[in-house]
Amino acid sequence: MPEDAGEYVVTVSFCLKDDTAWAKAGHEVAYGQSVIRKEEKAEQKAPAKPLKIVTGALNIGVYGEHFSALFSALQGGLVSYKYDGREMIKVMPRPNFWRAVTENDNANLLPFRAAQWKLAGRYATYKTEHGRNGDPYQVTVTDDSVTITWTLHLPVTPAKDCTLSYTVTGDGKIRTHLSLPEVSDIGELPECSMLFTMDAACDHLTWYGRGPESTYPDVRHGKIGIYENHVTDNMARYLVPQECGAKMDTRWAKVTDKNGHGLLFTMPDLFFSALPWTPDEIENARHTDELPPVLNTIVRIGYQMGVGGDDTWGALVHPQYLLDPSKPTDVVFTFQGI
Repeated sequence: MPEDAGEYVVTVSFCLKDDTAWAKAGHEVAYGQSVIRKEEKAEQKAPAKPLKIVTGALNIGVYGEHFSALFSALQGGLVSYKYDGREMIKVMPRPNFWRAVTENDNANLLPFRAAQWKLAGRYATYKTEHGRNGDPYQVTVTDDSVTITWTLHLPVTPAKDCTLSYTVTGDGKIRTHLSLPEVSDIGELPECSMLFTMDAACDHLTWYGRGPESTYPDVRHGKIGIYENHVTDNMARYLVPQECGAKMDTRWAKVTDKNGHGLLFTMPDLFFSALPWTPDEIENARHTDELPPVLNTIVRIGYQMGVGGDDTWGALVHPQYLLDPSKPTDVVFTFQGI
C-alpha cells in the first residue's frame, strides 16, 4: 500500500484468454473494484493568501491573487468569476431542480407529478412578492475567507426556501453550498443541482469518477477512473433528445478550452454533467435537428433520481433510486479557475 495519502482504487478484471466468435483475447467480461481512502495527516496550514473585499450599494466584490468574484444584490448571485483575467462564467449559476425528461418519465407521468420543480430553479428569487427583503444577502468575513449567503424563495406550493452560499478563499477557490429543506409535500424531486453556463469554447471534459459512458443511480456500472472526452460526446443520439451524459460518483472534473483554461470542480462523489444545452433546450427539441446552435457548455453538479423503471410504458423508478424528499438535501462542492 502506498504511503502517500489519497484515494486508491483496486481493480480486478476477468478477460478472455483466447479469441472467441464474439470477442478477441483480452476482452474484459467482468470486473470488480474496491476503493481505499488514506487520510492525510494533520499539518499546519500555510498562511492564508490575502483577500480584498469591496462592498457597494448593489454588489460585493472579492479580489485575490489571479482572480476576482463579483456578487450582485440586484440579481441575487455570482455574476462574474475571473481567473487570470479571463471570465469563466457567462450566466449567473443557479439552483436547478429539473432534468430533460426521458421517454420513461413521460410514460409514467413524472412531468405531471413534478411540474413545479421545472420552474422552481428558473424563477427562484431572494425578493418577496411585494418587493425586496431587508438584506439581499448575508456576509460573513473570517481571517482567510468571505462567505456570501442568499435565502431564495422557490415558486412552489406549499412555499419553500432554499439557501445558497459561496465561500471564497485567497487561492481563488469558491466553496458552493446549496441547501434544500425537506420537500415531501411537493411532487418527486427529479434533481437537486447547481447549473453553470460556460463558454462553448470550454468543450473539453476530464473527470475522475465513473465512466466512460453515462451513469445514473440505477445505471451505475461504470468503472471508477480518469476519463476525458469532448462535451458534445456526452449527448446521446436518441431519436428524441432527453436526459443523458451524467457521470456518477465524480470526485473532480475539469471543463477547459483547447489551451487548458477553464474551471476545476471538486466534489464528494456527486453526479456531474457537461452538455452543450440546458435541460430546457434538450426537452424542447423533439428531434436532434431541432436542437439550437451550440453557444454554451452547461455544467450541472448535484444529485439526480434514476432514469428507468422496469419497462418504458409506465413503470416507476424504483424507490431506492429516488431522491429522498423527507430529509434536507445539501449539494456542496468547490470550483476554481485553471
